[in-house]
Amino acid sequence: MRAAILDAIGSALSVQNIDIEGPRAGEALIRVKACGVCHSDYSCMHGILKAPVPSVLGHEMAGIVEAVGPGVENVKKGDHVVAGPSPHCGVCEFCVESKPYLCTQMAPMFINATMLDGTSRLSRRGEIVYQLCGIAGFAEQAVVPAGALVKVDPGVPLEAVCVLGCGIMTGVGAVMNTAKVERGTTVAVLGCGGVGLAVIQAARIAGARQIIAVDPVASRRALAVRLGATDEVDPSGGDVVKLVKKLSGGGVHYGFECIGRTDTIAQVFNMVRPSGTAVAVGAPKITDEVGIRASGFLQDKSLKGSLYGASSPRRDIPRMIEWYRSGDLRLDEIVTHQIPLADINEAFTLMTSGGGARAVVMMG
Repeated sequence: MRAAILDAIGSALSVQNIDIEGPRAGEALIRVKACGVCHSDYSCMHGILKAPVPSVLGHEMAGIVEAVGPGVENVKKGDHVVAGPSPHCGVCEFCVESKPYLCTQMAPMFINATMLDGTSRLSRRGEIVYQLCGIAGFAEQAVVPAGALVKVDPGVPLEAVCVLGCGIMTGVGAVMNTAKVERGTTVAVLGCGGVGLAVIQAARIAGARQIIAVDPVASRRALAVRLGATDEVDPSGGDVVKLVKKLSGGGVHYGFECIGRTDTIAQVFNMVRPSGTAVAVGAPKITDEVGIRASGFLQDKSLKGSLYGASSPRRDIPRMIEWYRSGDLRLDEIVTHQIPLADINEAFTLMTSGGGARAVVMMG
């Protein structure tokens, strides 16, 4: 089968023919139809996040089940599915506590880029090819842990709902699960890429009365307004904290950092009002440290992390699909580019240039 291979950190992806093994116990073989391009993929390519090589990236994958291994009961051949990076093992303490976004198998799969048993189902000329998140969605087929799959209605377009698996889930979950944004409140969103636009839409769905979109790219701010932002701020136009405070009348109830930089995490903490909540949604380098003034805590401010939107895919993906069908969650406007596998590197050029919101790789 064809797959996009990362052979060296810092290099472009190369589409090559590789071999794929069938599913083992607890796994499923998927005919991949579409896979979203997430900033985490870019971070792995450039060494911001660790990834062994050679590897196949891509974890916002959607497709059709072709076969299942022994013991798989949640999906069957022919099912349309969306995959996410949480394997939902079902037995660790966090899965038992209904916190599959902290599944203890999630980090090893991401760091080691293997299946749950520590091996890969991919190879090239007899040598191992690693699978990012145990998914490896930038390929025509993928073998994934069945626990990472959520069955969806065949009537929904896979090229739209594939992005629910990570980026949109992260943004929507940050609003609904982490911050629990209340109706009639004010929100600021720093960064209007795919995740930030999901935050904006979720804040609108939650009933926020003011949503301030902050991004240096005019086209992204315009899209944010179309999707629900009430105000826009160009951070190059001055002190962004002061600008947001002026617009909101002294600070917002909730601030969301969707970039992954320590300076913007500090900014979002500073722009929330006393008793407000700042949520760090973006992923900076794991060794980075955030500098904030302790006086903010004396104002009853909170700074919260949000991993994968504190989401449970089996609960949240069906809910988001209902919002998509009703027109509340507008995925078609977030997926601004559909790119064939052969041209996958164009997706990363668009990402780094600010061109569009989200690209999806189509497998044909």
